[in-house]
Amino acid sequence: MNAPSFSEIELALTAAALNGDAAGLYRLATGLIDEGVAFDSLLFDYLIPAEREVGRRWQQGDYLVAEEHAATAAVETVISLLGGMLDQPTDSTHVVVAAAEGDEHSLPGRAVAAYLLFLGYRTTFLGGSVPATDLGEFLEAERPQALVLSCAITSHLVGARSMIAAAHAVEVPVVVGGNAFGADGRWADATGADAWVSSPRELPTMIDQWADSGVTGLGEANELSSGLADLISHRSEIVARTENVLTRDGGTPAATTYRDAANVLLGAVEASLLVGDEEPALDMIRWLRSAAPARGIDGDGVVTVLIEVLDVPWPEARDMLANALRAAGSG
Repeated sequence: MNAPSFSEIELALTAAALNGDAAGLYRLATGLIDEGVAFDSLLFDYLIPAEREVGRRWQQGDYLVAEEHAATAAVETVISLLGGMLDQPTDSTHVVVAAAEGDEHSLPGRAVAAYLLFLGYRTTFLGGSVPATDLGEFLEAERPQALVLSCAITSHLVGARSMIAAAHAVEVPVVVGGNAFGADGRWADATGADAWVSSPRELPTMIDQWADSGVTGLGEANELSSGLADLISHRSEIVARTENVLTRDGGTPAATTYRDAANVLLGAVEASLLVGDEEPALDMIRWLRSAAPARGIDGDGVVTVLIEVLDVPWPEARDMLANALRAAGSG
């Protein structure tokens, strides 16, 4: 029998993930290993693309949140099991892996942690949305050679900045990755990151360099303006006020749908203010326009109401979002 083509394998993996079938996905994954597929290729060329398909279907409205969670859990379970097949070294370079504060997307970090463990690093995976203060205490006790920080969407760039600051306070260098840092990592410097990688496969070179010779001068993040700091401190209030306006007439959709949309949009505005670029807010407006209709909400309506809520107390944020909306044009 001929070996299955990549497209056939990809289809089978994606189908198992979309069905939330962790057992079937695990059998496929271990079968690929038995056939000689490299561990990093299994993670980053097969399993992660299957997860991207899950995300695409959720964005289009083909999947409920519960269905998306089931599929994601299946992929993450398999990666956890694959990592569990490996021995944890006790005398190797220690690397901590985590997702940015506020970012619940733990799967990319899970895959990176399994990959580094496979390569022989002592690896500690902390999961998604780790509070910066807790992270700082953990790193101070453990003293790893590096922190690998993932961040999936720009809404959590400010959270990434806080975590990097916590790591730097105990002199742990940080390498970052993920879509949140922009094309070619152009926003990584604003968060204070010491390095950015476009692919997890680039991590070993960076980590080994730090382990051998250390880091000369840790990165320096952009300072938070007084307006941005105040905006961050009032985040819950702003989101609640935006939600109340959007849902005051009652009916559907559920308030949480608008709350989530307002929350990610406001996070993107914070990111724009941090990096001094309207692109994060602009990207989020475009994303809302593509994702909102499948959820029965008005993406531009969320943007317009948030601008109104920001109008007087937070003019810097109001202007950033209004400029982004103009750049986006009519929906």
